Amino acid sequence: MKLIVHYNRHNFFILTLLFILFGIASYKLTKNVLLNELDESLEDAMDRVNGYVQTYHALPAPTTYDNLLISTEPVSHPVDKPYLTYVNGDITVKGKKHIGRTLTFSVSLGRQYYNIIISRPLEGIKHITKAVMLITMTMILLLIVVLALVNRFVVSRLWRPFYGTLNSLKNFRLNNTDAVEFKKSNIEEFSIMNEHLQLVTSNATKEYHLLKEFTENASHEFQTPLAIIRSKLDVLIQQDNFTEEQTAVLAEAYSAVTRLSGLSQSLLLLTKIENNQFSDQREIPLHDVLQQKVSQFEEIWKDSDISYSLQVYPSFVKMNADLLDILLNNLFSNATRHNRPGGVIHISLDNTSVHIANTGAYEALDGEKVFFRFYKSAVNNAYNGLGLSIVRQICIVSHLSPAYEYKNGLHYFSFHWQ
Repeated sequence: MKLIVHYNRHNFFILTLLFILFGIASYKLTKNVLLNELDESLEDAMDRVNGYVQTYHALPAPTTYDNLLISTEPVSHPVDKPYLTYVNGDITVKGKKHIGRTLTFSVSLGRQYYNIIISRPLEGIKHITKAVMLITMTMILLLIVVLALVNRFVVSRLWRPFYGTLNSLKNFRLNNTDAVEFKKSNIEEFSIMNEHLQLVTSNATKEYHLLKEFTENASHEFQTPLAIIRSKLDVLIQQDNFTEEQTAVLAEAYSAVTRLSGLSQSLLLLTKIENNQFSDQREIPLHDVLQQKVSQFEEIWKDSDISYSLQVYPSFVKMNADLLDILLNNLFSNATRHNRPGGVIHISLDNTSVHIANTGAYEALDGEKVFFRFYKSAVNNAYNGLGLSIVRQICIVSHLSPAYEYKNGLHYFSFHWQ
């Protein structure tokens, strides 16, 4: 979920909650203000009635004026103090019953006490409250809509430099000699972020080139003394004045030097693949390449008493041609090296996958570790364990999905793409 979407969801929830709370508060406040005004008008009317009684020594006639209803009734005991009450349907205005507010107080004429009741309907207050409520809620709703539009367009525009930076990072490659460029922003936080990212990518590129140079130099320097040692061992092995025990020791040393040379070359190849030095990719007719590779290994399989089958359909894969050749060489060599006399190799190709199955060990390999560096099965540990690791790294940079399975006495290596 994008940050702006997450922000808008929280913002919408908060605004909706505020809309409801403001609506309730607006209704309550408006109603209370209007009720206070109504009560004050009733108290003003009470003062006028008291003044009339004191001036004319008579009760005001029951009347309806300005929605004020005044009525009197004789009582034996006066009320202690004026009080306000609600009445429901007892106030008649223009022939209609209304709920209202009444003020009751007592006056005396001679020795007789009278209760005077002044009433006013709440109909006007209801209409005014509804009108004020509608206007207030409409304004708040319009404010929420405006804020939502501002968040959608203005905030989205503010985040454009951030997404521009992400696109620049997406296109960043360590083996690219050109420094990554970030667009300038007048927003301080984005500007600081771009400065730090510029520094990080620059340092990463420098360290990559230093590591690449060191790896290549180290591999080259290793090969020279290894070649010298191997040539000297060749000369010693060809001499006749060694015992069998000495000859066996020399053979072991020669084998170790050969393995060390192969290990150095394999590690260098892995480093090159991991550093994406085989970036050139194109559509390759895999069916043709497989047939050519089988013809190269055909004589080896014949000498090793290994039979094979090949079933291919026209299929294309997008990857680097050199990496494809390394991939197939390692897979075919692996299927040959770990096979047995009288064994078989089955190769099949369809539109989106290639499968290579071979006989070999009578037990399954560790499917979770078989493609990892320096993994060796208990059956055969005479090799450096980098072949399938190289295959795995090629699959990563070429967007292939490798898989291993053991069934029906065969080790299946499958590779899928889309």
